[in-house]
Order: sequence, then structure tokens, then C-alpha cells
Amino acid sequence: MDKKSVLRKKKFGLGLRLSLLLIIAVVVCSSFVTSVMAKERLIYMAPPWGVPSKGLLKEFEAQTGIEVEVTTIGSDKALRDKVMTATAGGISAADVIFTGITNLGVFASGGSIAKLNEIASPDLLKGLAGVKQFTINGNLYGIPIYQQMVMIDYDSSVLKKMGAPVPKTWKEFHQLCREIKERGIKKYPITFGARAWSWYLIALSMGDPLFDENLNPTFDKPDSGGLRAMRLLRDFFKEGLISPERITNVNPHPAFWAGKAVFHQAWQGSLAISNNPKKSKVAPYAKYMLLPDAHFTWGLPAALSISRFSRKKAEAYNFIVWFTGEKVQRYLYDAYGMYPANKKVFAELGKEGKIEGYDVMAEQAKFVRSIPYQAPWYTEFENETNNTIKKMARGEISPEEAVKHLADFVYDLKKEYE
Repeated sequence: MDKKSVLRKKKFGLGLRLSLLLIIAVVVCSSFVTSVMAKERLIYMAPPWGVPSKGLLKEFEAQTGIEVEVTTIGSDKALRDKVMTATAGGISAADVIFTGITNLGVFASGGSIAKLNEIASPDLLKGLAGVKQFTINGNLYGIPIYQQMVMIDYDSSVLKKMGAPVPKTWKEFHQLCREIKERGIKKYPITFGARAWSWYLIALSMGDPLFDENLNPTFDKPDSGGLRAMRLLRDFFKEGLISPERITNVNPHPAFWAGKAVFHQAWQGSLAISNNPKKSKVAPYAKYMLLPDAHFTWGLPAALSISRFSRKKAEAYNFIVWFTGEKVQRYLYDAYGMYPANKKVFAELGKEGKIEGYDVMAEQAKFVRSIPYQAPWYTEFENETNNTIKKMARGEISPEEAVKHLADFVYDLKKEYE
């Protein structure tokens, strides 16, 4: 073989090897890209107080290979609207949906969320408080992530300054707030919003269950707690004990944390914020009080649900299991004062002395009633109640007119849904 032939053969062999290396590189790169593109991704929709930290979400991704895209919605109502709009189109708004108890009946009756009976592990459920609250007609629609009695907390430094005891009746409460205002200690001693929750809080604690066992109104009866509560709430606004700002901006919390009020419609776990000097000017003087009169309250827990339309139900369930674990449960309590649904975490926080106001909380827990959020019509009733209370707070209608209108509204709704 001459030299030219040998040279040509060597060049051909080198070219062949380079081609093979290029093919291998392309295959490897393609495999890598495919692997990255194939990473599982879940969409989680929640209000801001239901979102783990970015660091925790990265930990979940590292453990499972599942990336979580969080869609934050500012309120339960806005979240409900997003979910129901998607449901009407037969699509999933998100794989995992934050389900506050106020949205449970709408999501379940509207077919937005999946039944979890066959998905959820009995062992997981045994370790969580509030499972029954998210069960309708034997079907589980949400796995609890936090519990939340509605409570009142107050600035104990003001009562100490006045030499006043904690009020045990709404009459004492009313008179004390008048004195606080008259003495110029606080311009607006009470921060309750012009909304249904403020009315529930007063009416239930006056002993009115609001609804009987057939879900018919009890609040419109002569001298009922519901009527007396509506009158008292009207008086709070009329006498300037509540700022008129709470009619348009019903969120009662910022005013209390800014040190502008003495009594605050709060929740189980709220002292984690109220006594945090980085977040509240009331710290370290905030305390819970047992609700006046008959003491009754209700709960506003939350759960995580899986969209009925999700194609990633197994991955979604893995996320929920992780969410009910110790790290996330502690984070929600530390960051937002959300009381852990995980019984073990709750017990540990108690042993560590991190649950402020435990004695009052334990006493208040003896007086908890249910509000029929599971009824498919209840969200409409609550929306109407919010609007009606705003009208009453502005002096457009009387308390008597308000409760009559709301009772009639319930009966009309029930006929529509029969």
C-alpha cells in the first residue's frame, strides 16, 4: 500500500472515531435534556398563609424529584372563584388545592376536588386532628393541615393600666370599651370587621347556635343571640368603638398589631404573631380571653385537597403527606400562628412551652360549635351576610331588618338547592 493510501486510511479512521464521539455526545445531551424536561411538577394553589418557605419546597424537590409551582391567591374567595371557573371548564386549577373549611361545601358539591377515601393512609389520618370536619356523607375531601378556633386576644397592658378585670359578659365588654375610649387610651378599642365572622363570634358566645339540626335559622327569633349580637355589633360601629375603616377593609388584624386597638378578633395560635416584637407593637402583652357569656365559638380549619381533574394524584398525595410532617407544621405555626393539625407536633410544642395562652385555649376548646360550611348553599349565605352587615354598620338598615333578611335568604337558598 503506498503512502497516500495509508494516509487516506488514517484520516478516514480518525474521522470515523470523531463521528462516533459526536453521536455519543448528542445522545448523552439528549438524554440529559429529556431527563430535565421529564421532571415531575405539581401546581399548588393557596393563600399566603398556606405556603411553606422556598427552602422547605426545595427540600421536598430534593427528596422526591417533584418540583412544586406555587400559585398564591390573596383570599379564600378569590381562590374559590379560580377553582370553580376551572371546574366549569373541566380542567384543574391546580393539582393540590388549599381548602379552607369555608370553601369545603362548594368544592365538594361542585365536583372540584377528589374523594380521598381510597388515597389517604389510615395511619396518616390517625395522627391528624380535624379529619371529620372535612368529611361529608362519609367521603373525605381534604387532609387537615391546621386547626383554628376563633378567639379574642387583647392588650393586657391597657387593662392593667385601668385596673380592670377581663370582661366575662358582653355587657362588661361593652362598658369597658366605652371607658377606654372616653379616657382617650385608644380611639377605637375594638378591631372587628364588618363581616359575618364578627357576628358569628358574638352570637355563638351569647348561646345562639345560629342554625338548628335541620339547618333552619335560629338567629331571627325574638331576643335570640343572633339578634342581640347584631344590635351589639351595630352599637360598636355607631359609638365609634370600631373604626369605620373596618367597613371597607374588614381585616381586623393589622390595627391590633399596630397597637391601635385593645380587643381583637383573633384565632387559635394568633399570639405567635401578637407577641412577636418584630411583627406586633402589642408584644409581649397580648393574651387570650375566654369568650363572654356562654363562651361558644366555632372553628376555621384548613386542609389540602387534590383536584378531581389532576393527572398526578399520587404525587399530589406525597406532597400532602410531606406537608403534614413536622418541619412544615412547625413552620406554619412559627410564621403565621397556624395551629398544627399534626397531633404529635402540637404535643411537642406544648412540652416546649411554645403554645402561649394554653390554659385559656384549652378552656375555650370546651365550647366549640359547628357552622354548616358543608352545605352547598352556605357560601352564598355568608357572602350575603357580609354585605348585609356592611349595610347595617353604615346605618342603612336596622339589626332587626338584617336578621329577618338573612333568615328569609336561607329559606330561599334551601329551596333552590332541594
